[in-house]
Amino acid sequence: MKNRLFVCFIAVFGLLYVLGCTRPAAVVDGKKIDMKTFDILLKEKMQEHKAQNIIPDMKQMKNAVIQELIAERLMLEEAEKLGIKISDEDMNMRIDMMKKDAGEDAFYNALREKGVSYDDFRERTKDKMAILRFMSGLVNESSITEEEIESFYKNSPVPFIKPKRVLMKIIEFPTEESAGAIVNEMKDKNIKFDVMAKKLENDPRVLTATEYGWVNPELFSSDIAQAVRNLKPGQSGGPYKGKKSFFLIKVNEIEKEGVAKIDDVRNSIRRTLFEQKKKAAVTQWVEQRKKTSKIQINIR
Repeated sequence: MKNRLFVCFIAVFGLLYVLGCTRPAAVVDGKKIDMKTFDILLKEKMQEHKAQNIIPDMKQMKNAVIQELIAERLMLEEAEKLGIKISDEDMNMRIDMMKKDAGEDAFYNALREKGVSYDDFRERTKDKMAILRFMSGLVNESSITEEEIESFYKNSPVPFIKPKRVLMKIIEFPTEESAGAIVNEMKDKNIKFDVMAKKLENDPRVLTATEYGWVNPELFSSDIAQAVRNLKPGQSGGPYKGKKSFFLIKVNEIEKEGVAKIDDVRNSIRRTLFEQKKKAAVTQWVEQRKKTSKIQINIR
């Protein structure tokens, strides 16, 4: 999912630099949106529809794409007027997160496939961050009231589900061999999991030995998720393969899936309402700004 979001990010925000089209897709207050950018984003949208087995209305899709790019240009222009600036440090942190999420090789492969240079991608990342900061400034999250949250919870057409979660303790190892050696030591010397975890807290053989807290087991690798599903409270097992390391796990408590109370989902509802208000505010702002902007569209 993260990789897909990364590729979409490049398609939408990473291609405005492309030059060479004599006839722009649109001109917004004297600034061009080139046809190559439009074509690439249109192709991306078509692929999304194809993946969902949806046959789009091409006229409507073309209009949606050019309107999205126009809105982008207007918000970036306003961000510049408001003095919204993104530091190189913040930009680099964001890009480093993308590399980590996608994987270094996948990150650069995606850039090459889209024909985007790294320097241009950095500039487009900075533009995107400025736009997002401008959008966030249109609505204050503190404007979400408790009454709105309670109403959203009570009037939801389907109940909020609290997923199964477990209270775990883990010991993480760099290799399967090092994990196996500790398992053998625990068996040979009849050492309990908690005692061994305490003993290994500062041991160079392990990456970490700690209380992991409450967590949904489905968030782990398939091996760990399956193992945790099979463990009962008080039981331990391993080593289990994670993304880059190996784990010994003890399950202390289990909470079954059930209907969530409002306190369990209050923050989630707050974020949902905030995003809804922000989206509405952005739409309203863009429509108002279009009325006072000089916009020429060359898409038919």
